[in-house]
Amino acid sequence: MSALAARRLALVFAAAGLLLVGVGLAAAAEHAEPRHHTITIEGNAFRPDDLTVDRGDTVVWVNRDFYPHTATDTEGRFDSGTIPANDSWALTAEASGEFQYFCTLHPTMKATLRVR
Repeated sequence: MSALAARRLALVFAAAGLLLVGVGLAAAAEHAEPRHHTITIEGNAFRPDDLTVDRGDTVVWVNRDFYPHTATDTEGRFDSGTIPANDSWALTAEASGEFQYFCTLHPTMKATLRVR
């Protein structure tokens, strides 16, 4: 085999190896352990007011105000019900999409949850 043919063959194997590594990383990312995210409700605001999570992750809303709040999707896909002061509510993100939500008790409180 000529030196040029050997170099080409080495490049083909290197490219194939990189492709397999990329596929493996993508598969690992899909099957990564679900994560927990916290949204704090304080001062009549959701913090953060824009959060992106992966499907399977858990999002916990923690109410640090002295009065109740809700986390209610504008299209009715989720609703925490009343979250009392110093209490929390959790949601496992099962569907991908962008979810605009608000507090039904304080409608000026608005935020976005994105699930990829």
